[in-house]
Amino acid sequence: MQKHALIIITACLFTLRICGQGIRYMGRFSPAEGLVKPQEKPYRDEICLNGLWDFQPFGIPKNWKKGAGIAPPLPVPGVNGWDSVPIKIPSPWNVNTWGGGRDVGPGTSSPYSPSSVYFPSYPKTWDTVQMGWLRKKFSIPHTWRNKRLVLHFEAVAGDAVVFINGAPAGSHFDSYLPFDLDITELAVPNKENEIQVGIRAHGLFDKNNSQYRFFSATYPAGSNTDGLIGIWQDVFLQALPLVQINDIFIKPLVDSQLLSLEIKLRNTTRKVQHIQVGGTVHNWINNNAGNPAAMAEISWQLGPAVLQLALGRLKLQPGETKKIILHTKVGKKLKYWSPSSPNLYVAQIDLHAGGKLVDRKTDRFGWRNLTIRGKEFYLNGQKIQAFGDLQHPFGAYICSRRFAWAWYRMIKDAGGNAVRPHAQPWPRLYYDLADEMGLLVLDETALFGSSIRLNFEEDITWKRSADHLKQLILRDRNHPSVVGWSIGNELFAIALLNKPDSATAQRWTNRIQALAQIPLQLDETRPFITCDGDEDLKGVLPVWSKHFGHGVPIDALPKVNKPLVVGESGATYYGKPRELYSFIGDKAYGSYADRSQALAIDLYQNMTQMAKPLLSWFSPSELCWFGIAPLNLGYHDFNRLPGLNDGVFAGLKYVDGQPGYQYERIPPYVSTFNPGLDPALPLYKPLPMFSAYQMAMGVPVTGPEINSLVADSSSLVSALPAVRHTAIHYAGDLHGPLLPLLDTIGIKQVAASDSCTVLFLDGLHPETQHREEYRKLIRNLQQKGGQIWVFNPDSVMDPILREFIAAPVHLLRYKSTALRGTNKGMGTYFNLRDLYFSEMPGDSAIIKYAMDIHDFPSSIPILSAARTDWSLFNGVAENRKCAQVVLYEQLHKLDAHALVCYPFGKAKVFLSTIDYRLIHTETIAFWKRLFSSAGIAVEKQLKGESGRREKNHDLLLDGPVSSANP
Repeated sequence: MQKHALIIITACLFTLRICGQGIRYMGRFSPAEGLVKPQEKPYRDEICLNGLWDFQPFGIPKNWKKGAGIAPPLPVPGVNGWDSVPIKIPSPWNVNTWGGGRDVGPGTSSPYSPSSVYFPSYPKTWDTVQMGWLRKKFSIPHTWRNKRLVLHFEAVAGDAVVFINGAPAGSHFDSYLPFDLDITELAVPNKENEIQVGIRAHGLFDKNNSQYRFFSATYPAGSNTDGLIGIWQDVFLQALPLVQINDIFIKPLVDSQLLSLEIKLRNTTRKVQHIQVGGTVHNWINNNAGNPAAMAEISWQLGPAVLQLALGRLKLQPGETKKIILHTKVGKKLKYWSPSSPNLYVAQIDLHAGGKLVDRKTDRFGWRNLTIRGKEFYLNGQKIQAFGDLQHPFGAYICSRRFAWAWYRMIKDAGGNAVRPHAQPWPRLYYDLADEMGLLVLDETALFGSSIRLNFEEDITWKRSADHLKQLILRDRNHPSVVGWSIGNELFAIALLNKPDSATAQRWTNRIQALAQIPLQLDETRPFITCDGDEDLKGVLPVWSKHFGHGVPIDALPKVNKPLVVGESGATYYGKPRELYSFIGDKAYGSYADRSQALAIDLYQNMTQMAKPLLSWFSPSELCWFGIAPLNLGYHDFNRLPGLNDGVFAGLKYVDGQPGYQYERIPPYVSTFNPGLDPALPLYKPLPMFSAYQMAMGVPVTGPEINSLVADSSSLVSALPAVRHTAIHYAGDLHGPLLPLLDTIGIKQVAASDSCTVLFLDGLHPETQHREEYRKLIRNLQQKGGQIWVFNPDSVMDPILREFIAAPVHLLRYKSTALRGTNKGMGTYFNLRDLYFSEMPGDSAIIKYAMDIHDFPSSIPILSAARTDWSLFNGVAENRKCAQVVLYEQLHKLDAHALVCYPFGKAKVFLSTIDYRLIHTETIAFWKRLFSSAGIAVEKQLKGESGRREKNHDLLLDGPVSSANP
């Protein structure tokens, strides 16, 4: 290639060396313990059935009709159909789809998306399996004679049927909550037993509605977990006494100074049993207290008894289950549980039958109560305001106690005291940790209205929803951290977008209101009942709750004598630069950190002007995703994209029968937390939004310094120069796309002559009949002065241009949806807003090629590719958008220029790779400003310019509908 040739194609923007640098973690990814505590043995015992299971997938019959509400039958597993690859329980068999997906990274259409491959050993074919069987062998210890054998599943995603040794043991439908199956009559002592679990995806039970096109889900579907299938939480086989304590409900009646225990007893024998129930209360001592770094580990003991429980006696008939209530005066023997002092106790209940101790069951609790007085919450008689956070479950990492601890540590560091595990019941460990660390929890069901999928026209939907809510309350009602129940999230959205008639809408509201009556039926100790984001369900709920977008919506708050709750606030998910412009002006189009500065101002104003003076509960949406940055766990070579060999990998040998997740890999960018997995990274990396939260809460600021929390949308650019060029000639194909653009902009052209001072050359579509004339015109401009513009948005250029416009410019394949100007010369005439094209319909890549001018020192860059690509954020799935932008910014990139200028004799040559074929409102305004900045005459009124493009509001991508976000 000749030395002066203009075009030198470089292979790609980044050197894609896929050589992994992942690190090994030599600890347990998810510390966990069993459900049977040491104090309960030998009366109770358990075996953890986690470990390597066999998997047999099945396809969907071709004649099966989707959306009819009837799932295809689950085939009987074949003898030889088991996959050679074992599955590691707990984990959904399609766990590698939980998040950004598998087909991401180098060589894919989603190169910047975070991988969600947590178990690389799982075949890709598992990702799309909708039904299948799981099996495992187990044996019963000989010490378990005269015990009831109970299978306990913490959660199975999908419709599950369980078989023991080929015989049916039971079934369960809910994806999020535990269930027990008594298999005493099915399991055989002194030989190997086999458990088989058949599972069908909940989506197979979807039922569409001809009138309401969004309807499908006939079950609580949750958020970002509704597609999971499999045993995704722990499994235990428990040995329980024949006469047993079935359940304990601990009621801290603080106002009456009474500890009330509602104990359910069960007699599985064929004899009448004379029962005595009593027990003691002990301090629960966290051995890791005072050592924050060890709080994710589990180490505890019980202190001496601090309270003797009252005794109760009753008679149980054969097969009978009965409740007994014990009341014990507390006096001053128990210390309050609160966010600042999370004192915990364990009630140890002993059951005597026939004068012999036959069972002991323990449960942890806190001495506290939350009450409502007018507009305020009171905890233990003291007024309290809750400032918290919420989180979407964007990947399997959420099943780790380490990541849960990191999230809660961040909330406490920010000055918060509350949390809402969002849009479904989360694993039990989240509520355990909240008890231990001191966070108020609003416990929420999987009725996620924002998905719009819930089929309110099917009775089975309401039955499953009621059962789901009841199971949640029964699981969590002894947690002192749980101070309220949320029966759902943004259920208003279903009527809003499905648009029923008023009678139908009222019928749906009536059924939601009926759900709201359930919590007090099972738990009279918690008056805080809400449907988060749904106001007060037309006066039925004891609190008023709403979700808002950006702005301070004080005028939207009602004047009611009940606590006001704002469960989500801010433009975090939906806010594009134009929405955030009013806070920080042109910087809204800058970097991810700049965006956080805008969110910070909005958050600070909401917390100081609305939340602190007026609200009882406030949470931004979401501090854990937008107040801190996604982290590059196990990936530090920013000269290439991350691949499957990057991330944090298990360094310990896999252990069969161990509670908790044993991930094979934690991919980079799936989380904003690093709970000690990657020594090169902090626990979390604060952004300005995090600092604003701290400033509003009055705690020391550990995040980035914020110079101002006052909104400022002013932007300064240089005034456009006077017009110097009116004699302009176009040289190119008269039927090519450049000429119509120039006409649309309003550039008047003249015939080629010595008077021309500007020549436009279409490098992609040259004019071939007047080459000598153009040579003459180019030489004339070179000798007398003027401007030569070469437009070449692609890699091909006419040879005449190579001949006369020699420049050692390297052309890079480089797509960008925004540009940035230099801080001198023509670059000073542009705001970032003028150079933003990410929201154009269709093709938004304003350049497909860029110029590298490191071998061309006489050239001056005017416009370059932006360092941030907002097309990776705008309108992108929530589980990808943040990570994509952060990764894109972190990658090492060459200076990629879209417009450069260099001297050509007395003339100036402008080389442009900007794609002039994209004709939209944004590009027309851009070209007009660009040519005006060069002193070229342009019509003042643009042809076809219509202002800001509007689109239909999308509840999920654009945020909640409110007065603050119209």
